[in-house]
Amino acid sequence: MKTLENTKLNPARYLSLVMLVLFSVAFVSCNDDDDPVMPEITSPVDIAASLQQITDDPATYSGQISDSKRQMLIAQNPKFNTLIAAIGKAGLAGTIAESNLTVFAPTDQAFEELFSALGVNGIDALTAEQLSPILLYHAVAGRVLAGDLSNGLVETANGAYITVDKSNGVMIDEASVELHDLPAKNGVIHIVDKVLLPPSMDLVEKAISFNPEFSILVDAVVKADLATTLAEGGPFTVFAPTNAAFEALFAELGVGGVADLTAEQLTPILLYHVVDGSVFSFDLEAGSVPTLNGETVEVDLSSGVMINDANVIIADQQATNGVIHAIDKVLLPPTDLVSTAISFNPEFSILVDAVVKADLATTLAEGGPFTVFAPTNAAFEALFAEIGVSGVADLTADQLTPILLYHVVDGSVYSTDLANGFVPTLSGSAVEVDLSGGVMINDANVAIADVKATNGVIHAIDKVLLPPSMNLVETALSYDPEFSILVAAVQKADLVSTLAEGGPFTIFAPTNQAFADLLEELGPDFNSLDDIPVDLLTNVLLYHVVDGRVYSSDLESGTVTTKNGTFELDLSTLTITDANERESGLVSGLLNVQATNGVIHVINKVILP
Repeated sequence: MKTLENTKLNPARYLSLVMLVLFSVAFVSCNDDDDPVMPEITSPVDIAASLQQITDDPATYSGQISDSKRQMLIAQNPKFNTLIAAIGKAGLAGTIAESNLTVFAPTDQAFEELFSALGVNGIDALTAEQLSPILLYHAVAGRVLAGDLSNGLVETANGAYITVDKSNGVMIDEASVELHDLPAKNGVIHIVDKVLLPPSMDLVEKAISFNPEFSILVDAVVKADLATTLAEGGPFTVFAPTNAAFEALFAELGVGGVADLTAEQLTPILLYHVVDGSVFSFDLEAGSVPTLNGETVEVDLSSGVMINDANVIIADQQATNGVIHAIDKVLLPPTDLVSTAISFNPEFSILVDAVVKADLATTLAEGGPFTVFAPTNAAFEALFAEIGVSGVADLTADQLTPILLYHVVDGSVYSTDLANGFVPTLSGSAVEVDLSGGVMINDANVAIADVKATNGVIHAIDKVLLPPSMNLVETALSYDPEFSILVAAVQKADLVSTLAEGGPFTIFAPTNQAFADLLEELGPDFNSLDDIPVDLLTNVLLYHVVDGRVYSSDLESGTVTTKNGTFELDLSTLTITDANERESGLVSGLLNVQATNGVIHVINKVILP
């Protein structure tokens, strides 16, 4: 991932030690032409003593190194008097002597260049409190040879990260490794030509240091009164939109800039870009990450790093209280379902008009959570053409309400939560989910999935779903003549009102042929329904009725309780065994026939209690 060059620090920022930088680390082998394996240490000398020995007489340095490396050491004649003095002044001599460390050791010349840049006379101008974090920034836990380093970040004893770049030699931040893999009793030394400076700016100062790249972000943070929180709180991770990202948003919203937005408008947007803790790019995993806004952002690592629909273009900029990742788009937090649909304008403008006319806007904006299968404008236009109306204006609220509620499911049901089967809607009827090829809801395709809102989720579909419009008796009649004998039986048993207005019920509905077979089975005295006593007929019909909406996906093998006894169901063969050990079969192509007050499953034999 692209990494910015470290910003040059002025003395005030350096001495205050408040900042943020970046990261992306991995340890892999690299090609190194000298000492690829840690040599055996022949001298019981720790790191500090080794530095002193190299300073006093590099020719007699007791670490076991190659002749070529020793010649380089003698030729360079590096001195570490300032580093040794700094270790003593900071009270770190004991720590360095007792710990197993890798030290990136700046020479006296490197310290002199730093003192000149800071405008100080030497180490006496710095306190132990100022020196300690700097020195710890040069130490890494364990023995890490140059051959173990790879491009990226390495955590230091300071808690911040140094950047390794091996594209041309070995660079640690802006320092070159002049000589590497010098062994000591308790670690290894790499000589560097510059003093490494740890992060010294807080998140706000770091953003300002990128000026003008993040100047709009800084202006927004100040206007929203979040500067103190982001400068002194944390640690935080900030997904920081660039100026270009904000300008694109302003153009989309039709505003001139931050001045045209209130603090109340800016605050939830800005907090949606902030995550608790220091989350470096290597810590990210695909999935949801909670933000200070209370909502989550989605991390996608399948191609680079994406946060929702924004690309991370600069990663791992460290600060004293967190880390910044620059992104190329402003992240907009979820709004309520109605506002989210409006934000897709004009894609869902007809749906929004229908919701308003049906007086459902408050319910869908403030209630929930709900899942909305949202038909596009094109889907509504196709429906209007089919039923011969010009638009929402030609339909009443009473006509629109059951249709709209048939598109709404309780709870936040994301695409990953869906499974083949039936899902009940607020209309009372259920929609059928089919995942065999994409995602189908009844006969509509899900075109856009998982649009998050504060009170639910939206899935865009390409067809308006029409709920059942007939009760159980009307639905049976609509299959005439397939169920004409069943309907006649219901009428004779005086069950029309119960099955038309009550419920919901599930009816296992025998076909006309099933009734004909029953009459033949009963013998020559039973030629028609007229020959069956009303009480007997009522008992038989109620044996086919189950309380509630029981879809095929809800059925389980075993005992099924009806309004008049029980029967046994075997789903492996779609067989019903009644109380008389007679068998009937479910007709697989005629299951789940929905009605306004229930569901019908067709069977091929009348079952008897």
